[in-house]
Amino acid sequence: MNINKFQEEVIRTFSEMDKMPNRKEHTGQSAVIHLVEEVGEIARQITNEYHRPEKFSKENLGEELADLMMFIVLLAKIYNINISEEMQKSIDKVDNKLKEMKSKK
Repeated sequence: MNINKFQEEVIRTFSEMDKMPNRKEHTGQSAVIHLVEEVGEIARQITNEYHRPEKFSKENLGEELADLMMFIVLLAKIYNINISEEMQKSIDKVDNKLKEMKSKK
């Protein structure tokens, strides 16, 4: 799935979820709480890889990384941030840094 399709699906799913009875609408605060929770689950898998290899699951790590991306997309939507544009800016910044590093050789 490409990032644009992923964004559309995340926004569609959470918009529907927020309209359900007995559910509170997601806020910046709730999105950050979920995001931090996902970071913790990723950290647990990385810790497992080194300290409890029998509990490490690459499949679960992938799921948690995707969940983290989902909450990043949701947070961007809540704050009306075009995450695709911001991702491009980040890539451009890293590319410029790489060019600087290469020119100093």
